[in-house]
Amino acid sequence: MVHWLDEIDLDPSDPPVRMGVRTLGDRPWLLRDDEEKSQLELKANLVKDKSSEVFLALPESEAAGLEVCSLITDTGRQLISDSKDLHPLERAGLSVQEDLCLMRRDKDHWILAAASLCFPSRWRLSEKIGREMSAVHGPVTGYPEFLKKKVNSLMDRLSTTPVLRRNWFIHPDPSLYQPERPESGDPIIREEHALDELFIRSERQTLRSLNTSGWILFTIKIQQTSLRELVEVRNEDLVDWLMTVSPESALHKGVQPEQREEILKSLNYS
Repeated sequence: MVHWLDEIDLDPSDPPVRMGVRTLGDRPWLLRDDEEKSQLELKANLVKDKSSEVFLALPESEAAGLEVCSLITDTGRQLISDSKDLHPLERAGLSVQEDLCLMRRDKDHWILAAASLCFPSRWRLSEKIGREMSAVHGPVTGYPEFLKKKVNSLMDRLSTTPVLRRNWFIHPDPSLYQPERPESGDPIIREEHALDELFIRSERQTLRSLNTSGWILFTIKIQQTSLRELVEVRNEDLVDWLMTVSPESALHKGVQPEQREEILKSLNYS
């Protein structure tokens, strides 16, 4: 079985943002790993403490949420106990490790219509709900220029067969719940601590069209580990990326110029 770190795209020639969509092949749609119990417990606690921050839905999204519930049970999973207080998508989101987002067509664009988002990567659901995709991706450098038309075209062409993509970042914070982007940027981790106090955080994303409503389901599975583990698996690839990637592309991945130098020194390159 391919380790998720082997799926990280470390091609330094890639543009700062790219689609990178591929078929699932024999990969599962939803994942289960050793952190399932702790992550589902964390989701339940976040819903109790920060309900309006981790789940929001526009009116008329319940039917699409029920479709999502059916897709999950079709995989053999069990949903958490039913509750009249829970929106179907919220119930689904509390039953799997993935975060779940629903998009619907609105005139000539797609909008974020509902989401169970317990593990955000530095964005707030309250600022994105009801907005079109270009606004949802507002903080992503290069999105309007490179991806807006491609994303809309892709979403228009999606079928009920899921497709897969990944993104990744390097951060000093291993928290799963990260709604805030540091105003002054991340602190620089010096070379002697870089491999253990920096983490590679990847979003394994799938997209599929829902059969009845035609809405789109977007799943996000956070996978992360220390930079040391990435070095153990793909040391040469990481060094090549650090040595040759453009400053713009490195910054898009969370790596400031000074941080890049500290990582290289930790790997005995400078």
